[in-house]
Amino acid sequence: MQAKDVMTKDVVHISPTTGVRHAVAIMLQNNVSGLPVVDDQGRVCGMLTEGDVLLRREIRLSSRPARPPEVISELDLERYITSNGWSVADVMSQDVIVAGPDSEISDIAESLQAHRIKRLPIVEDGKLIGIVSRRDILPLIVDAPATVLPRGDASIRLALRTRLRSDLGLTPQKVQVTVKDGHVTLEGQVESELKRKAIRSLVEGLGVGAIRDRIEIAAVPIEETRTRA
Repeated sequence: MQAKDVMTKDVVHISPTTGVRHAVAIMLQNNVSGLPVVDDQGRVCGMLTEGDVLLRREIRLSSRPARPPEVISELDLERYITSNGWSVADVMSQDVIVAGPDSEISDIAESLQAHRIKRLPIVEDGKLIGIVSRRDILPLIVDAPATVLPRGDASIRLALRTRLRSDLGLTPQKVQVTVKDGHVTLEGQVESELKRKAIRSLVEGLGVGAIRDRIEIAAVPIEETRTRA
């Protein structure tokens, strides 16, 4: 699945010369939390989001006390411009992460998560052609086909052992799997509760029947505990 398969093509966008109040009104009218900023050549030059306008002077009930000129820093000046500037260019985020129409949705999702952003403009030849938001990606979870395990206890056991090895690097010697009448029993020892939870998540995600979890957490040797201390 690629960006072009899920992106919104009719993108509401604004110009860097748009007034901040007008831009916020556009957000509210279109029920969006962010807008791409596009220059006269159709190129993305910034993003304006709800977070960019939270410190606006219109929100404060009273002005902040004046500070002596000698203690006003460059950061203070940047914040002042963001809070008081008239145009979108004064407020927008200029470091915009973009993707192409052939970008994999999984890569876009990772970018959204890594950079803590909600949307990614899609560009082609430098020009805005669409946008992918978190909301565009969520339906993929609902529409994803359910995992279908093979029938028969032996086949289920083999499938689980294969996934434990490929996903978590756990060999049959480390985690033993038995299956009877579709019910799964897990036995063995692992190094942490986190790994135990990962095993259970894997098995539950495959849609098996009842699960009997007998996996134990291996005790840390006394010598190793002293070494860590």
